[in-house]
Amino acid sequence: ALEGRQAGPEGRVLTLENPAQGRYYAEVHTFTDVGVQSYRGLKLSVQRRSAAGVSLNANYTVSHCITDSPYGGRFVSDFEYTDPANPSYDRGNCPFNRSHIGNLTLGYVTPEFGNSVLRAVASDWRVTGIVNAQSGNWLTVTTTSDPALTGIPGQRVNQVSDDPYGDKTLTNYLNAAAFTIPAAGTLGDHPARSIAGPGYWKVDTAIARVLRLDNTRTLELRVEAFNLFNNFNWGDPTTSINSPTFGQITTQAGDSRIMQFAIKFAF
Repeated sequence: ALEGRQAGPEGRVLTLENPAQGRYYAEVHTFTDVGVQSYRGLKLSVQRRSAAGVSLNANYTVSHCITDSPYGGRFVSDFEYTDPANPSYDRGNCPFNRSHIGNLTLGYVTPEFGNSVLRAVASDWRVTGIVNAQSGNWLTVTTTSDPALTGIPGQRVNQVSDDPYGDKTLTNYLNAAAFTIPAAGTLGDHPARSIAGPGYWKVDTAIARVLRLDNTRTLELRVEAFNLFNNFNWGDPTTSINSPTFGQITTQAGDSRIMQFAIKFAF
């Protein structure tokens, strides 16, 4: 477990204690050693090089990270406890943790052909492919209103259904009927960072060959493709219950297919 110094705004507390003087304070932060984070993970790797010109490098990581203080480490305002008197209320999955991450890299070098024409055209090409896949972000449904009457933004809602998902389409990834805004003066019971966002995968590839023109000059031919299959990776759905696009996915994660062609002359 990791413990860190985290902050909670006290301006509201001072205002309630003494309205005449407290109104002059905006955000006042108290630093205490209360933040807790735990991480468990397993990484599996395999490497293989073949005399036939094939190489393989693969790794897979499965992990679970839990925290009550998803602090970005940059500014105090990166994170504020929703309930400063109860840090455990914000306990949930770490926001940047991916439960599953897999990478596969394959390489192949074409052989030296005996036929002079094939040797000139097809020998010594280097082909590389990279496959990357990972599970999605951890998401929280929030409201832009202030039902707890604390002035702290991003308060969570009540979850009234065990299944927060819709049919997991672009227009209905989350089910709006599974959530309600808490009653005035209360905090929602929706668990922090408990919803898994869409996963992500792509394939990148490159084909290259270096032609030696003489002892000092070479010519490199190279073609690269990023997101080779032009897979449309979904962005995260809108998680503000007050938004007209709540539960819908309106963004793309990563880029569409990108092709690059290059010729490099070295002398």
